[in-house]
This record gives sequence, structure tokens and C-alpha cells, in this order.
Amino acid sequence: MSEVEVTDSFPLMFAEKGEVVWLTEIRSGDKLRRRLNELGLYVGMEVRVVQGSNSGPMILAVKNDTRLAVGRGMAQKIMVKRSKGAE
Repeated sequence: MSEVEVTDSFPLMFAEKGEVVWLTEIRSGDKLRRRLNELGLYVGMEVRVVQGSNSGPMILAVKNDTRLAVGRGMAQKIMVKRSKGAE
């Protein structure tokens, strides 16, 4: 019988508008990881979801409330956890 890892991380695309989350992992190759780092997204940082991903890109508020648009494909590869203050 194999063990199943249980985690409370989930893809960013499932975060809701107004939710504050922590980036825990970027599940992609070096190219996308480097691109996200250039945009200012790093594992361990906190972001707030300004606009969800029901259609079109997600809009995130990052450092100093700077807005950043992330496509649905990217948002699916970015794993996050809910901020403890948001629970």
C-alpha cells in the first residue's frame, strides 16, 4: 500500500477574491520559475487575490499593493496556502 501525502496547499487558481495566501511551491520548469521571479513572485511571499480566475487572468496584489496579472495556466502551477490570519 502506498502512502498518500496530505497537504493543505492548493493551486493559486482556486484562491478566491480577497483571499490572502502564501506561495509554497512553483510546479514548473526553470523557465517559468525564473519568469515569475522576474515578475516579483517568490516562494514564501504573501499575496492577496484581487480578481479570481473564473475568466481571464488572476489579478494579485503583491509588495506595496502592486498589481500583477497571472494567467490561468501559471496560476495552476503556483501552489499556495491560506494565510493563518485569513482563516
